[in-house]
Amino acid sequence: MMARISTEQRKQIHETLLTQSKELFIQYGFSKTSIDDIVNACGIAKGSFYSYYPSKEELFYAVLRREEEIKKKIISEVMSESLPPKELLIRFFDISFKAIEENAFLQNLYQRGEYEKIVKRLPKELINDHAKEDLESSLDFVEFLQEKGITEEDPEVLIGLFRLMMLLPLHREEIGEQAFGKTVKKMIECLSNGLTR
Repeated sequence: MMARISTEQRKQIHETLLTQSKELFIQYGFSKTSIDDIVNACGIAKGSFYSYYPSKEELFYAVLRREEEIKKKIISEVMSESLPPKELLIRFFDISFKAIEENAFLQNLYQRGEYEKIVKRLPKELINDHAKEDLESSLDFVEFLQEKGITEEDPEVLIGLFRLMMLLPLHREEIGEQAFGKTVKKMIECLSNGLTR
């Protein structure tokens, strides 16, 4: 008879799953990492994997969500600054881009162009829940910006613009390596001007 695992052990296995798979995804990419690679790296049985996640895509998504936690830190950092609205936005975009540039997981995800493929294979309700959570967690920040003088009144539009900016690294190749930095800088400038006229 197999011994039941404690809640603590279950938490530990889950943590190992997230950290080990993240390393594998960074090293080999999503497509080239198999569930076998993941369970071997974690030292668990394949059946155990499925008791945590129904698919490799959903595990990947959990790792991605965890990496996106950095957004909360960025928002609280920006909210603690006493800058005029335009400078606040520039600061927000600058810190966000720097965080993406320094995050190996996000960088690889964007550079390998796997993001769209993975999202297509995820259950719709997972994506919808994420969008809803994203909206709710960003509302305080939007209100803060509006109080500071940002002119856009529709929170969904503002959050959509932020999301659009954060997806720019996905298109680094199409934009071209040489033009990318300058293009991003110009977009930040235009957005910050347009939202604070």
